[in-house]
Amino acid sequence: MKSIFIQTMTSEKVALLMENNEVKQFAVNRTSQKSQVGNLYIGRIRRIDHGLQSAFVDIGDKKLAFLSKKEIPMSRKNPKEPIEKIIHEGMAMLVQVVKDAYDNKGPKVTANVTIPGHYFIFMPYGNYIAASKKMDGDKRNHLLNLVNTWKQHNEGAIIRTSAIHVEESLLMEEWKRLQQKWEQIEQSSRQLKIPSCLFEDQEVPDRFLRKYALSSMDKIIFDEVKVSERMKDEFPHLANKIRWTDRFSKELPINFSHLIEKITSRVVKLSSGVELIIEKTEAFTTIDINTSSYVGKLNKEQTILHANVEAAKEIAKQLRLRNLAGIILIDFIDMKDEKNKNHVIKEMKKLCSDDPTYCEVHGFTSLGILELTRKREGVDSFSLFCEPIGYQLSPLYYAYELERELLLNRKKDYEAFLVEVDERVFDVFVKTIDIAALKENMKTPIYMEKKTVGQRGFVIKFIGDLKWLHSNDGTSGAIDKRIQL
Repeated sequence: MKSIFIQTMTSEKVALLMENNEVKQFAVNRTSQKSQVGNLYIGRIRRIDHGLQSAFVDIGDKKLAFLSKKEIPMSRKNPKEPIEKIIHEGMAMLVQVVKDAYDNKGPKVTANVTIPGHYFIFMPYGNYIAASKKMDGDKRNHLLNLVNTWKQHNEGAIIRTSAIHVEESLLMEEWKRLQQKWEQIEQSSRQLKIPSCLFEDQEVPDRFLRKYALSSMDKIIFDEVKVSERMKDEFPHLANKIRWTDRFSKELPINFSHLIEKITSRVVKLSSGVELIIEKTEAFTTIDINTSSYVGKLNKEQTILHANVEAAKEIAKQLRLRNLAGIILIDFIDMKDEKNKNHVIKEMKKLCSDDPTYCEVHGFTSLGILELTRKREGVDSFSLFCEPIGYQLSPLYYAYELERELLLNRKKDYEAFLVEVDERVFDVFVKTIDIAALKENMKTPIYMEKKTVGQRGFVIKFIGDLKWLHSNDGTSGAIDKRIQL
């Protein structure tokens, strides 16, 4: 059974793909760490660099966005024409972020904008129709011809692999919806002040749902009615699979905090006794295979091969779960036979081909290290949940965890909640959590008291009588030590 669970009520939006009660993919979207990639802006050109043949665009950020000439649709007509003949300073321009700001550099943008859908990547200025490289044969040609009949003016699109098994009527519905969305964006660009954000592409739920063939899911569960209804409108043919629940955490087959502990641990133990040791550095990630208590029944070389293949399967899972990216170096147990090395490479390539994020296996180095690269999409689990140095869970993680636990208990019949909270967690909580939304969803008063409460960072106490909070009972101190949200 395949299911998707999406939680958007919290400040930290969470999405999980489950298969037979096992987590296959995991994503979060934080208000405090938002990516701008995919967002559309109406901006203004502030400066043109003749030497670089590029422009710097004000999209409302602290730093100007970088726009290369080749990313301007009008440059396609005459590639040799200089940028100053195509655009000018002070000109308003609709652009889309393709790379987030980094260090002292602003974001990179393109004017070749796209509107993502589940079956198409709609390109208002594309002027061509293409199909995913994973598609082939008569079906591919049929879809290319079909979509070409829908194309108007300079429109274009890339047909996604997910379009293969979908009825043509549903494809046309999405095509029209994407056209309408673009018309709305164009209209907003004429009405809103410059600079303004016209369209925001969120990791959860939007990008997460686009990664998968939703028709293959048995159920898609949300914790908010409004998001559930929006998805039913977008995917009417899946209305019987989409639903919301106010008992989201109860229906989730896995404890969220246990999942985070697993995907931030350096050590992954397999039932056979094989261990993976995962270390992340600035430059790359290393994965070391340790046979530990593993005992094979075959000869030594075959035992090593068997252990390495088992490790490869788990590594493929961990790459997705932890969202590990960039250069990844895997130190498999040393194999003497070249056939066995090739077998492991073949197995790794097969496993990576199932990854929705692009992954390439480069082979073994002369020192016997398997090299692979994985496209960077978002932040890895260590960076998301841990302190910058070491692998300890961060106050930011505990702040989001506290919000989740409060919402989990919001239906319980108490007069108030008292949270004893570590000072670092409290400081992060009030800065990053949407307190107004939390209070609206909770309906029950929340009091906080700064205390040293151990590694977890907080303890929630359920108060049946508000008078207790106003008494100096010696248990937690007087009311003036407590802060009401």
